Amino acid sequence: MQHQCRYIPLSKQPLVLVLGQVRFSSIRQMGRYIPEIQEEFRQNGFPIERSGKVQQFTFVPGGGVPVQVNEQQRWEYRTRDEAWSILVMEDSIVLQTTDYGRFEDYAEKFLQMICTVFTKTEHDRLGVVQRVGLRYVDVVQPRKDGDEDFRFYLQSGFHGVVDEVFKSGTHRLHVESTGRTSVGNESGTLIVRVAQNDQGLSLPPDLAGAAPKHVPRATKGELITLIDMDHYIEGNFDPDADWIVARAFEMHDHLVETFHKHVVTKAAVEVWK
Repeated sequence: MQHQCRYIPLSKQPLVLVLGQVRFSSIRQMGRYIPEIQEEFRQNGFPIERSGKVQQFTFVPGGGVPVQVNEQQRWEYRTRDEAWSILVMEDSIVLQTTDYGRFEDYAEKFLQMICTVFTKTEHDRLGVVQRVGLRYVDVVQPRKDGDEDFRFYLQSGFHGVVDEVFKSGTHRLHVESTGRTSVGNESGTLIVRVAQNDQGLSLPPDLAGAAPKHVPRATKGELITLIDMDHYIEGNFDPDADWIVARAFEMHDHLVETFHKHVVTKAAVEVWK
């Protein structure tokens, strides 16, 4: 597909994780199809298998206590270097990587994953796709040999309140912007979160537990800033793998342009080059 976004190679890549998800109508007997799915993944470079049960929590808006906890089986497949992983559940599949290069390479694996699961389960004939999403996580770390802070890297809309109103060293930023987008003929949602921590966490807490192998970007006590961008569409869509990947390309392009034009500064890009 023809990209509608810029491409700027960065030698000091701030990107930590890329995640693509397809959620679909449930396949309660997913376990029956796993042997054939696993064999195809193995033949296509994902030989490491891990499986187990995970808990899913449902919260009411504004509530801190989950109102529903569901336990669900999850199958995971990783490449030999464990930098790529596929997660399979009864209602979703996820492709994530900490070794991202070009989106074309990612999209090829994304298409392969979708085709494998949908074909082996006959979901390409019998199912409905309910959500397609892409999520990118970047880490902002000011250079240790300079006097810049995170504001040097972020555009003014993500600067937060000035540090002087807090006790020295206690200011922690958490800014979120949410709105609607157009993804082809579909209505999409884009969420941009900027959050800081000094706990040595290079990923948001909800992604850290199942993330592929990665080198931590920070140590405990060091303040870092995470840029977490999530773009998705929801509805009842035909289970067409090519259509899904085409929408992923459009979501990717919108994410890239948003990142460069409205989230980070030109000075930041020059540092990362």
